[in-house]
Amino acid sequence: MWLILCDPTDPVGNWARQGLRDRGLTPVELVTPDDLLYSTQLDHRVERSVAGFRVRLADGRTFADSDITGALNRVVRAPIAPLALASEADTLYAKSELSALMLSLLMCIAPVAVNQPSARGFCGAWRSAAEWTLLAARAGLPVRPRSLSSHAGSEPPGPAATHTLVVFRESVFGGEDVQDLIPACVQLANLAGTDLLEIGLYRDSRSVTFTRATPLPDLRLGGDPLLDHLHSHFYGLAVRAS
Repeated sequence: MWLILCDPTDPVGNWARQGLRDRGLTPVELVTPDDLLYSTQLDHRVERSVAGFRVRLADGRTFADSDITGALNRVVRAPIAPLALASEADTLYAKSELSALMLSLLMCIAPVAVNQPSARGFCGAWRSAAEWTLLAARAGLPVRPRSLSSHAGSEPPGPAATHTLVVFRESVFGGEDVQDLIPACVQLANLAGTDLLEIGLYRDSRSVTFTRATPLPDLRLGGDPLLDHLHSHFYGLAVRAS
């Protein structure tokens, strides 16, 4: 089976599931963090050299990590909505425990996941604007100067992107107008350690510069060509597993 893991409000998850099904990939299941952590049965074992899980969801679906041939990982958070009436201290404790469980479950399928989990983010490392700018400069992308502050959340936003593209492994989708920057965009994704990366670029009258990046791309920007590549990648995983 193939798995799409995403938040309940993520429209890209359903779009990707339907696109992969249309290309003959089956079964493709969409599962949310709420489905996993509030399942009717969850058996998660962590041993010295191996970890795994088996889960029965509330809707009756049952599967184990070993059943998953490939997964598209778009998980952003561990669900905490049922804790709304708890104290702040209890909520923070429960959130940390649920986050640890979510990360551990995702690590069980990391070898076959597109966008592997990280200690800095369930679907890849989240970075500050300054960190992304530094990484983009290392990758060879032209960047604008960034101001740094010791106060959280005080970084001024960069200019709105005029070009948005998606990198999937060694391919770039939506970069037709910035062909000369495509190798650097691929290198940024490699440095970020993520299979899928959305990159925003800003063009003014003089140049094109990097403005933002996220490991949670809107795959619809890549359209059918991106779905074709994703299908080919998952099909390759199935061939290697057989």
